[in-house]
Amino acid sequence: MRTAALTALALALPLAAQAEQLTFEIGAGVGAAPAYEGSDDYKAGPSLSGSVSRLDFLFFNIDRGDGLGFGFGPSFRLLSERTENDYSRLAGIDDVDTALELGLKLSYRWQQAEIFGALRKGVTGHDGLVLDLGGDAILAAAPRTEVRVGPRLSFANDAYADTYFDVPTGAALAAYDADAGLYAYGLEMSVRHDFNESWAVQGTVGWTHLTGSMADSPVVQERDSDRVSVQVIRTFDWRW
Repeated sequence: MRTAALTALALALPLAAQAEQLTFEIGAGVGAAPAYEGSDDYKAGPSLSGSVSRLDFLFFNIDRGDGLGFGFGPSFRLLSERTENDYSRLAGIDDVDTALELGLKLSYRWQQAEIFGALRKGVTGHDGLVLDLGGDAILAAAPRTEVRVGPRLSFANDAYADTYFDVPTGAALAAYDADAGLYAYGLEMSVRHDFNESWAVQGTVGWTHLTGSMADSPVVQERDSDRVSVQVIRTFDWRW
């Protein structure tokens, strides 16, 4: 009996010695984008990002210590409010409050490429669903400097289409009922430089083209738009 107990204790010690770990990064900065989707006016606002490179907790383990393999993290987006007081051409269309979308992003990285998908739900401003899909070719341009470029696709459901692209009868614009589906595609490029293990800076530029039923809405003035942002990124490594 004593031998069995000692054996069980010896087997348990390595498990007890394994510390839980969470390694993640948060980026914050400023960006410029259309005042609302389809607008030909531009507006500056906050730019946010986040990702998890390692999670080792209980029986759940994701480790991108070498930067490769599966990764996940939060996905969020802020959309500015849209009111007819600011945009008179939208008279008769319901105002939309500032929208916050929250969700999850999953990715898989190889040495020189990465693919991802991000699903978000509107928690303020709208209650729709948005799905972003994309991929990047990755180039190490210099020590600690990485360049990414790749395509982007965006899909949205009826609730999102109704909020941002429908036009009711009696509005200044012609009545319109937008449908769910693929509503935008584009291209994005980013350059990131890591100063050390904790701090980095990243600049991003992107081009987006609205398409499909939502792009045909009278709300849309300009189908093509550009985006730019600069972020400071902080990496955290928590162990307990």
